[in-house]
Amino acid sequence: MRQIDKPNLLFLNPLGVVTDSKATQPNSMESTEDEPVHLPCNHSTISGNEFIYWYRQIPLQGPEYIIHGLKDNVTNRMAFLAIPADRKSSTLILPHASLRDTGVYYCILRDTHWDSCGCTCAVSPWWGEGS
Repeated sequence: MRQIDKPNLLFLNPLGVVTDSKATQPNSMESTEDEPVHLPCNHSTISGNEFIYWYRQIPLQGPEYIIHGLKDNVTNRMAFLAIPADRKSSTLILPHASLRDTGVYYCILRDTHWDSCGCTCAVSPWWGEGS
């Protein structure tokens, strides 16, 4: 019986710096399919009201929102976002990486504000005002 190795997956950040000088990431990371992937982001100058957003971009497609958080760890069906108490860094964790997870990942900091209804809003780098 022939054993087939699991493919290696590549996670990229083309410039190492995303959107502004506040967030930095490694240029690339590799993983094996079905293994957890930990994508770190350093944002040592984060302010108290900035949300941490993660997006993924697959070739020939626009950016896709993954998850965001302010001060606490966050989880959804796609990922887990670990945010330590000092908020100087964060880690996006993809629990079971697969080929469909291959792409360029962006860690972005966005200011928040309160609108007249008391809702917390954040400005998205691609789509203008969001909620």
